[in-house]
Formats: sequence, C-alpha cells, structure tokens
Amino acid sequence: MSRVPEYATRLFLHWLNERYRREFKPAPSDDGAWRASDPEAGDLAIATALLYEGDDAWFERAAELEQRLNDTRPGSYLLWVPPGGKLPDGEPDESEWVRRVVLGASKLASGRNGEVRLPVRMALGKVRDEGGYASVTGGLGRHWPDISQRLNGSFYLDSRGLNRLGRNDEEREQLFDHIGLLSQGLKLGDVVEFEHEDAWNIQRLPRGAAGEDMEDGWAIAGCPPGFEPFDGGATRRLLRRHLAEANEKLRGMQGTSRVIVLAGAFDYIEGEIAGSSLRGFDPTLAAAFDVIALVSDAEVKALRLARGAKFIREP
Repeated sequence: MSRVPEYATRLFLHWLNERYRREFKPAPSDDGAWRASDPEAGDLAIATALLYEGDDAWFERAAELEQRLNDTRPGSYLLWVPPGGKLPDGEPDESEWVRRVVLGASKLASGRNGEVRLPVRMALGKVRDEGGYASVTGGLGRHWPDISQRLNGSFYLDSRGLNRLGRNDEEREQLFDHIGLLSQGLKLGDVVEFEHEDAWNIQRLPRGAAGEDMEDGWAIAGCPPGFEPFDGGATRRLLRRHLAEANEKLRGMQGTSRVIVLAGAFDYIEGEIAGSSLRGFDPTLAAAFDVIALVSDAEVKALRLARGAKFIREP
C-alpha cells in the first residue's frame, strides 16, 4: 500500500505543530482515517485523499520503484513527480534514475527537502532575423518573457523535456543567459541542442511528534501521465468527491476538529488551483471541515482554516 496518504498526513501534522507550537501525534484508524492528539488541544479526525488520478499501471510502477529505492537507500523519503514527469521504464534508464534519486536523497537531513536532478535536452532554432521573441513549448513556456528579452531575432525553443525548473533564481538567470548566448551564434534556419536538468522535489520525512511510530519507506507522489492538475474541471470534480467521502468517513469520529489533507500534483504550490476551485461549488461541503490542507511539491498550505478552532494558538 502506498505511503503517500500517511506521509501527507504526517507532513500536515508537522506543519501544524510547528505553526501553533503543538505536539499532535498521529495514529491510524481502522477505516483508513487518522486520529491525532495533543495534550492541550484535544483530538483531530483526519481523512487523506489524492488530488490526482492515474491508471493502475502507473501506481504499480511507482510501487516497484519505491521498493527498489528502499532497497538501495532505506529511509523515509517522498519524491514528487512534476506534471509531465515520467517514471523510468526498464534498463538502463531505471538504474541511472535510481542513482540520481538516491544521490539527491543522500544530501537530506530529517525534515529537509531538495531536488533530484535528471538530464534533459532542449533545442533552440532561429526562424527570423527580425524581432526579439521566443515561441516556447514545454516547461520553460511560462518564462518566455524573460527569455525573449535576451534575444535578437525570432526563435522557437523546444523545452518539452523539462518539466520542473529548479527554484534557485541565480541558476534560472544563468540558464536564460545561456540561451541568449546560444542564440547569437545561430543563422536563419539553424537549430542547436543543449542540455539542462529537470529538478524534481524530494523530501525526507521529519521526526518529532508527527513522526511517532513511523516506519521507514519510500513514497512517490505527484502527477501520473495524462492527468492535468491545472484543469479546473478535473480538480473541482476530485474535490467534490473527496470532500463528500471524507465527510462521511469522519461523521462518526468524535474529533475536536475535522481535517482533510489533500496530496496534490502541482509543480509549485504557489501555482495551485485547489484553493480557488473550492470557491467554485457548494460551500457547505467545505464548511464541514475545520481544516482543508494541501500537501504538494514538499510544502503544506491551508486552503481552509476555520476561525476559533481549538488547536489554534497565536504566538
């Protein structure tokens, strides 16, 4: 069974404990929900759900890779697959992928996150001498204005192999500058290929109260092929279903506060659309919960936080 729901729950509790100086400790319930208790704040009743979906083959492949990673480097790690990211399919790609993932994990202390670097190839071609513009496909599409201002002429940039750009601002500027330098050597009709790295987020689960009785193991979360996390219709559909199911599951649990934790598939949590999607349908579904939390890309965000919840303690 995937550890993603458990790890999402523990990451939420760690965030809650850090933010409100609590000591919530989790314990599983027989129906797949969780309880968490704090000596002062009482109990939480927690349901967890995936805010993404894929076919069985993807989840089975993820489970196989989780086992190999665990055999190679035991520990409690969560690897986030960005939209468009592909899991390796057979050798020799699998062994190289495992080597790079383990290398990224080896740098992490408990509770920290980093990036797994995977090589990608991109192509830049010149289509006109006039203008200063880049038509960009793939992961760099959102950065076309920054890239275009470094160009003399009109170009296309194929970055479909790049799914998630690293967060380091200096590294981003260096990449954009490199593309600008490459463009200067191109004549009309020329195409040049160059290499960069995909940056998948990885984190090592924290210990402390939220890690109570946690067994080590790897988990792979994120975006299966074919799922579009930025499709508002799909996100609202999943939210409706999970909120209704969680409401039913937690109905009989006499927790002080009712919580649903959603594991998302967004490449950067600041770009998530789950929060805005909540405002797009019947508010009574969300009102049943004291907290609706999103865990995605190694971060936690409260989409709904009820005023007056017992666990809230201001600094």
